[in-house]
Amino acid sequence: MLNFVDTFELMALNFHGDEEQHHRFVHDAKLLIDAIVTQLHNNDSVFKDHMGELRTTASFISEITMDMPLGFEVFLPIRLPVALSPNFNEEQRSVQLYRTNFSHPFFFGDAANPKCMNLRLQQDMQQVISQVPCIAGYWGAVYDIKYKPMCYNRVPFAHQVFAEERGAYNRGICFDFILALEFDGAELPLPLYYKAPICYKWFAFGLVDVNRSHDSADWGVLVPRWQSANVTLRLRSHNMLLLLRRLLYAQGCFSLAAPFLIKFCFFMTTVDFGEQYKGMGVAHLMITTLGHQVFRNYCELIVKSAVGDHDANVAATKELREQQMRGKGLFAMLAKGLEMNVVSTQFIADYFQVNYVQVRPKAASTPEPEAANHTLIVTTPSTTAALQNGSATPPPSSPVRSSPASPDPPPAAEQPPTTTRIIVKAVPVSRKQNRSI
Repeated sequence: MLNFVDTFELMALNFHGDEEQHHRFVHDAKLLIDAIVTQLHNNDSVFKDHMGELRTTASFISEITMDMPLGFEVFLPIRLPVALSPNFNEEQRSVQLYRTNFSHPFFFGDAANPKCMNLRLQQDMQQVISQVPCIAGYWGAVYDIKYKPMCYNRVPFAHQVFAEERGAYNRGICFDFILALEFDGAELPLPLYYKAPICYKWFAFGLVDVNRSHDSADWGVLVPRWQSANVTLRLRSHNMLLLLRRLLYAQGCFSLAAPFLIKFCFFMTTVDFGEQYKGMGVAHLMITTLGHQVFRNYCELIVKSAVGDHDANVAATKELREQQMRGKGLFAMLAKGLEMNVVSTQFIADYFQVNYVQVRPKAASTPEPEAANHTLIVTTPSTTAALQNGSATPPPSSPVRSSPASPDPPPAAEQPPTTTRIIVKAVPVSRKQNRSI
């Protein structure tokens, strides 16, 4: 038996994905963003200059595997060119933003309106995707691009652009994001009850009015405390979410394993704990994030936004309930393991689909630098084949696309040898999984 807390710390700090695939993901994602932004400029969209941070919302998915930038985000910030007057509501933790005699697509009358902003983006993105339905990546993969908003009462509250790799199942690059207005705390300070740090930015985002208790001009308020984390904390949180994705996917909780939901629930954890989240262990962070996924109504919103007719809605809701029950079982097992502070290598192998290898230190007669007793390594079919063939990143094939030919791919950066030992296991493909947010 292993120490639960220490084992999860080591797993998160030493988990590594396929470096070659990460290189392809980063540059193909940039290619997709450039195509979308170029078309927004051609259409003279109001969002043409507000997509600079879209890359941070990107995720690569391939069945159980997920990858994303180290500085991952789920909020896409927009800065308006004028100062606004706020009206905060302490009880509802919301704000209304006003500007008199100002005309803008995000405004309804004198108030900034989240519905106007999200509906306008939905309209512009649908037009863009109809004009750029597919694009070829640097390495020959052809991506079919789809846009899908998540709506409540026919009003979007989140957006997804999914570039699905043609010929592959459940594999591609997705951009999941919530539009938010960004403000500098020095220019537009928050009230004291938000307990904001000295130097900070804050977001105003559209609320989902399930209980019909908000005005249409109300914005939610959020201080993105995760943005002030150092590189070590970001890496730990990043890898923790990749492991959480593996856990949920391997156990058939495909709706819970959606990149958007995983990232959003992690951010809600940082909101609950404030700056104290930076001192939380990986195990505590993972369990708390999973708790947000299984005990809140986020998944119900996803189902209602994705399904229209009654029969399909009933079937999707039933399947979601089953996945939530499995998720609650996982939550209970992890919470019990944290309480007892013990975990077995068999549990890690079965539930995370990785092999945790304990490395014994060599005899004292062999003079070598000291190393950790527990190390992890990731091997995937692509990296194994590359090692067997003695090849590095394969040369790019000629892109096949209607637009001008793509430039040569950026060279892959030389990476130091991996010193970890988590061995990834293959997981059978299930056709019931939910590919969208």
